[in-house]
Amino acid sequence: MDKKSLLAFAIIFIIILIMPSYFKLINGPSDAPQNHQTPSEVSPPVIQKHAPSETGSGTRTEPVAPLNQAKEQRVINVDTELYTAQISSIGGGTLKNIRLKNYSMFVDSDTALVQLINDPSSFPLLLKYISINGDSATLDQNFNVENISGYSADQNNLTLENDNQVTITYALKNEKNDKVVEKSLTFYGNSYTIDVQTDLRKIQNEMATKHYDLVWDGGLKYTEPNRADEVRYSKAYAYSGGETDVLDVKNNRRDESRFTGKTDWTAIRTKYFAAAFITSGNCLGYRLLGTGVPLDSKNFFKEFSMQVSLPVDRVVNTTLFVGPLEYTTIKALDVDLENIMSLGKLLKPISKGVLWIFLRLRTILPNYGWVLIVFAFLIKIVLYPLTNKSMQSMKEMQNLQPKIEELRKKYQKDPQKLNTETMKLYKEHGVNPMGGCLPLLLQMPILIALFTVFRSTIELRHAPFIWWITDLSAPDTIYTLPFSIPIYGQHINVLPIIMALSTLIQQKLSGTTSSNPQQKMMTYMMPVMFFFMFNQFPSGLNLYYTLFNLLTIAQQKLIPAKPKRKSKRPSTIDTLRQIQSKTKFK
Repeated sequence: MDKKSLLAFAIIFIIILIMPSYFKLINGPSDAPQNHQTPSEVSPPVIQKHAPSETGSGTRTEPVAPLNQAKEQRVINVDTELYTAQISSIGGGTLKNIRLKNYSMFVDSDTALVQLINDPSSFPLLLKYISINGDSATLDQNFNVENISGYSADQNNLTLENDNQVTITYALKNEKNDKVVEKSLTFYGNSYTIDVQTDLRKIQNEMATKHYDLVWDGGLKYTEPNRADEVRYSKAYAYSGGETDVLDVKNNRRDESRFTGKTDWTAIRTKYFAAAFITSGNCLGYRLLGTGVPLDSKNFFKEFSMQVSLPVDRVVNTTLFVGPLEYTTIKALDVDLENIMSLGKLLKPISKGVLWIFLRLRTILPNYGWVLIVFAFLIKIVLYPLTNKSMQSMKEMQNLQPKIEELRKKYQKDPQKLNTETMKLYKEHGVNPMGGCLPLLLQMPILIALFTVFRSTIELRHAPFIWWITDLSAPDTIYTLPFSIPIYGQHINVLPIIMALSTLIQQKLSGTTSSNPQQKMMTYMMPVMFFFMFNQFPSGLNLYYTLFNLLTIAQQKLIPAKPKRKSKRPSTIDTLRQIQSKTKFK
């Protein structure tokens, strides 16, 4: 093999290796402009350099004094169809924990319900403001429980079913026992949303600004064993004026993003779960803060906080969403919160279409493994007319190999003449030399969309199939090596091996194993490169690609070696010319 061919194979191999990084790039959450500030080191505190704003998120960022952990608090347990939550009276209704009933996570080699509160001591849903002397004030007192709708005020265990709801009303009183701050939380039996109503009108004279902040501190708890995936997908978002602001942070860095003006929502997410403030037009601005907390020399985790600025001159209603990034659930909120989901950029419509088909098929099939099998058949049926024509072209190419070899020998010293005669031969036999690439090009957008869906949608999280395939969103690992092999990794997966073998068989049946040394090399190189690339991919994607290969092999076996040609009938003009010619001779 010449140097040019070796260089070409090397370039192809490098492209295959960087494909996962390319997938990550195209599956970014948003291409909207980011208006956050330049990162700074974690250690120094972030200080706002301008005076507090009268209408925007002018909250100063000096560190707030820690909460008094000795404060007595009352904890109310709320049990719905979707989650259980513990609500603290500190701060007038803050979250100590929230556990999702339909999702589990691994904890110390065991499973437990997903718990989303990362740091209970941060008391998510606290209220903060700037006092008239310029200090940051936090309403972290122990509020009184004034009322629980439908229950006695001293009830600590609340159970909700279907569309039932309950409202817990908290009040902070002054020395005269007058209510100065009121806050209520409304829970629903069949929804991941919690309505938060706040009223600080009676203390607005103590504020330096015309707003206060509803704050979520402490981030969200990581729930997946693959920490690298959690770190990759963890980000903070805000939606204002039709644009999505995205905040990310690097290891050992702190970054923030803030905006003064009407804001529709803010959100923080991990790979599969999210918390969001939906403000319904009441918000005057927002602030997002992210910190990359190092664990060791290589690993770290991200912790995001969010706050929305609310007007102090009225009673304000804010909706809190805490739950899974399930597309139908997020879409039903009807606030464009689905912008935080990782469905890709360029191919988002295809990803949505794939997910829609999966969800519909899942209603009639027992699991997503069978959904994939049916999906592979559907794609093969849709692409059959095009792929069949392409395969016939490849068969013709195989039949022409002896003649092409003769041309190579005849014109080995005249490359230009060789190309001319080769193209002439293709034209005479109606062969397209690029026709064999068509099947791969046609299914590449679908493969990328499948990659996106399997890696980032919670519908496929922990979705089992059969035997050793216990999670279609993760590699089908049967053994983990005590060491890591460069490029390959340390996990032994079965489906990538089967996929590579099926690719090799398909290459041989397609007629690429000719006497051409370059084509022979490609026959064996492609399966090897695909094996290394797909070894890190979700087992669902490997299952689909293997099934598609097997269906393609069956299709190749059924195609006749010499496809029937349509008889060339003379056109009307040719017939008239023949008649005219015969008439002249007569």
